Amino acid sequence: MIKPLLRVILLPGLAGSIAGLVAVAGLLVLDVGSLGTLALGPSGGFVPVALLCAGFMITFGSAAIGAAVMALGDRDD
Repeated sequence: MIKPLLRVILLPGLAGSIAGLVAVAGLLVLDVGSLGTLALGPSGGFVPVALLCAGFMITFGSAAIGAAVMALGDRDD
């Protein structure tokens, strides 16, 4: 019983976290709203980028887990 539950939570959470990192990388590379210049400039550094990554990973991972849990009734497994 534990294994399917972990599969429903961990796999979408990991996929959502990776999507969050991709979104942050896109924001920084495309320099949306001068975010890349600000975060990667001389006054930026590791901390602002790490906080941005953590926030996006938590948000996207939670959304993916929520979608997976809500779709449990639709599964044919």
